[in-house]
Amino acid sequence: MISIVIVGRNDNYGGDFEGRLFATARHNLDALALRGIETELVFVEWNPLPSRPLLSHEVVATFDRARCVVVDGALHQHVSRNRHITVFEYHAKNVGAQRARGDWLLLTNPDNFLGVDTLDFLERGGFDRDALYRAGRIEVDDESGVDDPRLSDHHADDPAPFCAASGDFIFCSKSLFDRIGGFREDLAFTNTHKDSVFCHAALDMTGRARKIGHVYHLRHPRKNQRRRRLDYDWGKVDRRSQSAYGLNEEWVTESESIDERIAKLTLSPQLLGAAQTKRLPKPRVPQRYLRPVGLREKFQNLWRLPRKLFTGRRVWRS
Repeated sequence: MISIVIVGRNDNYGGDFEGRLFATARHNLDALALRGIETELVFVEWNPLPSRPLLSHEVVATFDRARCVVVDGALHQHVSRNRHITVFEYHAKNVGAQRARGDWLLLTNPDNFLGVDTLDFLERGGFDRDALYRAGRIEVDDESGVDDPRLSDHHADDPAPFCAASGDFIFCSKSLFDRIGGFREDLAFTNTHKDSVFCHAALDMTGRARKIGHVYHLRHPRKNQRRRRLDYDWGKVDRRSQSAYGLNEEWVTESESIDERIAKLTLSPQLLGAAQTKRLPKPRVPQRYLRPVGLREKFQNLWRLPRKLFTGRRVWRS
């Protein structure tokens, strides 16, 4: 069985988030079912807004083979080191992968349609348990652009392990994901480049990576993306296996009291008070991940200094 892991929350991210989520999930699940491929959908709803209904209820009502995991706001507060990030995408994908029931994981996003070349590959089967499988990303405005031969993958020349836009499609065995230890959870100041680190960790471990097809990504606005992203030297990140991942810790309480197919993860009572009163920090790159500052950047920072003095705004890198 293939477990498809996607992430989101009830905040209408990018506009019409629910429309993209249900359109792509329905397209992908129906296409896989027509080819006789057994699947489950694992939707992780990270840090949902308490003032709005959970998307998870609608997901399980719409898809028979869906299960959901709701990660409450206190857990987000506990792990976060960046006040501008409301959804830790790769922490959430780890949560879904940890609780997936399939032997194979397909980690994607709720705005990606699987291309026919990718579906053909998944139908053939015979996968290598030690291989990382990747798909290229092609931008489309709506579902009519899926499999349009006139469109091209702008990262077609990306070398192995094919880490460009890799967060949109990673397919591997659950056993390989476990051996790698999932996406890095010690980088709690950013969402950026964790997919690239994972791909390189997989290649380091097994030396096997293949690009097998394409996904078609629905274009949408990305509010506050520049504020959330931080430039750091991800090549310095430790790629050795994490000992634990996916909030599978003693300080996390898991219950299925919401619905038989909706589990909820909450912070243990002894840490709850500190998390609720915690003031999330401004995004800052730790010293060990800073890129070397060149002569040009030093002059740019000197030019920006008067602006900071007069406006009080921090305008250069941490």
